[in-house]
Amino acid sequence: MHHIFCRISIALTAILSVDIAAAQQLQHPVALSANSGSLSGSPTKFGGLAPDSRGWTDPALNHNKLIQQQNGGDGTYKLIGTYKVIGTQFLFGEHHKGDMFAKEVKAYNVYLSYNTYNQEVEFYSTSNPDKPLVREPGTLDSFTIQENASLGIRIPLKFVYGSTLGAKDQYYYMEIYRGIKFSLYKRYKSGLDYVSNNLAQPELRQFDLHYEYYYTDAAGKGVKKIKPNAGNVIKEFKSIKDLSSAVNNESFTSNPEQGLINAFTSLNN
Repeated sequence: MHHIFCRISIALTAILSVDIAAAQQLQHPVALSANSGSLSGSPTKFGGLAPDSRGWTDPALNHNKLIQQQNGGDGTYKLIGTYKVIGTQFLFGEHHKGDMFAKEVKAYNVYLSYNTYNQEVEFYSTSNPDKPLVREPGTLDSFTIQENASLGIRIPLKFVYGSTLGAKDQYYYMEIYRGIKFSLYKRYKSGLDYVSNNLAQPELRQFDLHYEYYYTDAAGKGVKKIKPNAGNVIKEFKSIKDLSSAVNNESFTSNPEQGLINAFTSLNN
């Protein structure tokens, strides 16, 4: 009987070893939720990076970093000019179910990809299922990416072109909070940045995703940038309302976006 238990134990150990090795080799992107932290934590025992303990980080930024790591490991890159670029310029990757709206047409339940590098929107439909058509910046008034829990997209993401909000740049703005008086938006953009751990390939770059917060005023003052910290928010709106009771440093430290939402909720009440 003792010999039988030993053989079973050895067999189970072998199976577990194979499963772990397979998990290391697959390296499929796995989206982090909005509250799961960033990818700058300590390495796990499987070689990946564990979420750190600093709280909320932007889920699209997490996805971007994950694709960078994957491409850096398998040698995948895109050619942009003379550069070999790793990562992705598409927000949450490509081929998301969504809707598009322009003055001349509305399209529902198409598959689209939002290019944060050049602000183009690619889309597939029944008439072009294999090759995407491209909408250049400004040819859409707005578009929506539908929710996808596997990517950390908990609610539909609505993007509005800057000129419809009074902005002069050629970017789409993601609606975070829409109020009667004040509304909050986030603007994403990707740049080609150096790969910090690369010395041998001077032509190698990576797509780095950046974002900033903006707000609009129903009084028609256009779009204005706002920094996600308590002191700046209280100062920005002190002539309109005292936000010191609704805004505090702790809320912005744990989740700066939720801190902004709390502030704008108070502003609209």
